[in-house]
Amino acid sequence: MKAHSRVTAGQSQGSPAASMLAATDVTAAGNTAHFNVSYQSDLGQQGADLAQAILQNCERDFASLQQIFGGLTPQRMPIVVHITSGSGGASHLGCLGTAISVGGNTDGGVDFIRSLLVMEVTEVFMANFGRGWNCAASPGEGLSRVIANDLYKGVEPGDFISSNQWLNLEDRINYVDRSDPTDTNYDSIGCSVLFLNWLRFQLNHTWADIVAASGATLANTYKNLTGKVSAWADFTAFLNAHFPGSQWYDLDSDNPFPV
Repeated sequence: MKAHSRVTAGQSQGSPAASMLAATDVTAAGNTAHFNVSYQSDLGQQGADLAQAILQNCERDFASLQQIFGGLTPQRMPIVVHITSGSGGASHLGCLGTAISVGGNTDGGVDFIRSLLVMEVTEVFMANFGRGWNCAASPGEGLSRVIANDLYKGVEPGDFISSNQWLNLEDRINYVDRSDPTDTNYDSIGCSVLFLNWLRFQLNHTWADIVAASGATLANTYKNLTGKVSAWADFTAFLNAHFPGSQWYDLDSDNPFPV
């Protein structure tokens, strides 16, 4: 779980939610082909309802991720989902970790909680896929968010949106030519989600093609996709034309494209 005041989703080296869960009673809710879902017993009907909501969509979302990641099935199966009484989002132990804790009291509604699970599972797919995607760095954090946002459009609460923070910087930092080695900096996450959504929805590359083209940086991904070495220049020229730095932005989504 990320040590951040905002609602979070990400890998962790030590999850408070998981530790809390280990010391409490757990109710098994059900299994699918790739998921085992349980909830913290003291959540009662709320936990049971959230578990069923997750069970309804998890295989559909897993199939979407398989398609994006070239038919891959992660090595550590099943994915074990624990719904806790926490309110801080979701987490798992390391990028490969398939034991995922989801806070049942996280703001944003059922579909946002479903999308948080998609983010965690996307990070597991990234870790198995390799080729430069790292869930603990800004491009990987960005990828997990944009894919979940595409599957569950418009459900993220305002404090989860990162694009505004980067757009509103006095000098927009270049996190395209270099990756930020953290998944908690909303400046670099904002740059990453905008760049990846620009590739997908403005330039019309598929998620599968974007994932397969990955490199050490977003600029490498752009080069592998287009053959061009001008990722930052092309991206910022487009943004400056449509989202000039002289204005203040309060977007209601991390995906303002196409424009």
